[in-house]
Amino acid sequence: MRNNSHKRDGCEAGLAKSRCSFGALPSWPGRALTGVLLSLCCALAHAQDLPRTAAGKPDLQGIWKAQASAVEGLETAAAKGNMQSVLALVTGGNIPYKEAAAQQRQANFNDRLAADPLNHCFLPSVPRIMSLDYPYQIFQDGDELAMTFQWTQVYRHIPINDKPSLYEGVEAWMGRSRGHWEGDTLVVEVRDFNDRSWLDASGNFHSAALNVTERYKMVDANTIHYEATLTDPEVFTQPWTLSYDLQRQSGQVRLMEFQCQAEKEELSGDFERDERTWYPAPIPPENAPFDASASGNLPPPQVTGAIRRRPDGTPDISGYFMADAGGANYGLETSQGGFLTPAARGVVVDPDHGGLPYQVWARAEKDERVLPQRGYDDPTAHCFVAGLPRSHYVPSPFYIIQTSDYVVMLHERMAWRQISLKRTTPLPDEVRLWQGDSLGHWEGDTLVVDSSNFNGKTWLNEAGDVISHMEKLRETYTPVSENRVIYRATVSDPIVYTRPWTIEIPLDRSEDEILEVACLEDNGDLQHLKDVRDEYRAAQKSN
Repeated sequence: MRNNSHKRDGCEAGLAKSRCSFGALPSWPGRALTGVLLSLCCALAHAQDLPRTAAGKPDLQGIWKAQASAVEGLETAAAKGNMQSVLALVTGGNIPYKEAAAQQRQANFNDRLAADPLNHCFLPSVPRIMSLDYPYQIFQDGDELAMTFQWTQVYRHIPINDKPSLYEGVEAWMGRSRGHWEGDTLVVEVRDFNDRSWLDASGNFHSAALNVTERYKMVDANTIHYEATLTDPEVFTQPWTLSYDLQRQSGQVRLMEFQCQAEKEELSGDFERDERTWYPAPIPPENAPFDASASGNLPPPQVTGAIRRRPDGTPDISGYFMADAGGANYGLETSQGGFLTPAARGVVVDPDHGGLPYQVWARAEKDERVLPQRGYDDPTAHCFVAGLPRSHYVPSPFYIIQTSDYVVMLHERMAWRQISLKRTTPLPDEVRLWQGDSLGHWEGDTLVVDSSNFNGKTWLNEAGDVISHMEKLRETYTPVSENRVIYRATVSDPIVYTRPWTIEIPLDRSEDEILEVACLEDNGDLQHLKDVRDEYRAAQKSN
């Protein structure tokens, strides 16, 4: 049973604040009336104590984690095999399966180690993602909300309005979410699931007919009560509900990354370490000196029209964007293309000759990476996170959520990036991330972002342009009209280059919504790339 002492304490504090007091009434009706009035006053005081947005709704922003584990199972069960004992999170204790579905659930349980999609690092779906033993962060602004999850950088984008989805009926692992407020409760309807995910590690499952209704009720500043009602007429005899609390993780500076598939492949040796670029590789002794002062002073982008603004006057760069990248994912320099890569127009604006200022060894490495036997080494071929600045010009859109404290980017290839506008201290040096650690601030109408703490595991594109863990990145986002932002990225990396260099790419906004690209789940090309690499290595060994 949930401990409600925090509610009583909060009520008493609220009563004191609101000065709710009633004199002693001698008669029974008077005492009853006093109790009713106290309850009403307590509820009002509690509601006033909740953190709230400018619009008056509960402010759910922060880092949260489920206080009850539904990882092993949703129903009460004794420990068996590799499973711990669990207490039911399901109202009533049991999931109301149809007879045939109950048999399928048992078959799933028997084959759970091989069959559980989560053991293959696939997307967990809803509501399973909400109860994993990993934290997640909520960002809330106006009529939209985003959740970013530490587990494999999954995210959810939840519009809070009456607009229907542009892609109703398009199935997805994570479904499609739409929210609305019922008083102080956020209600989220999730539908358009595929039938490939599980609800837990015990084999509980659903069909593509699943609908989930979530309710997020803020109990106090540090607790959200979460409920999810699941309706699936193909699998269950009736709707059923699970519930638990989410607790604020107040001690975390920021949400970290856990790249499930990358960690798995590094452990098995399928994704091999590059000793020259991965943290903490040193600067090669044969390198030419790095000239940090060589970067040119580019003129600011030219503003061509009115720009959108937020209520506080800062530019509004939120929304759906697609980069006019000119093939940057196939080369940052001008290129006619090759055996495996299309042509690229070139996006390097400094140095002004358009070439990257490579160290000698790094240029040779880049030239080798375009060979067929190196295709397997590109991390994005494994569906790993693209890194920076590549995340902007991988040929797929992204969506920006902007709050007063953060700019958050949701990439269609199922990855997120957060830019903190309030934190000024970078992470400790030993903390290394695929997307780095980004700190931003506004300089006039330009968002300036400095990023560090990269792990050095990414490539800059399919043409093999090289980057290392010593990358320091300064980006600027300058809105030049209502629907265009000029993006510049200046890279400093003394392991790979002789001086800093800068690229420039327009980002165009449109009225669209992000879809789900579940790369790993349907990655049919990776094995072919591995076969090409292994055949080449075998031939080299035999010669």
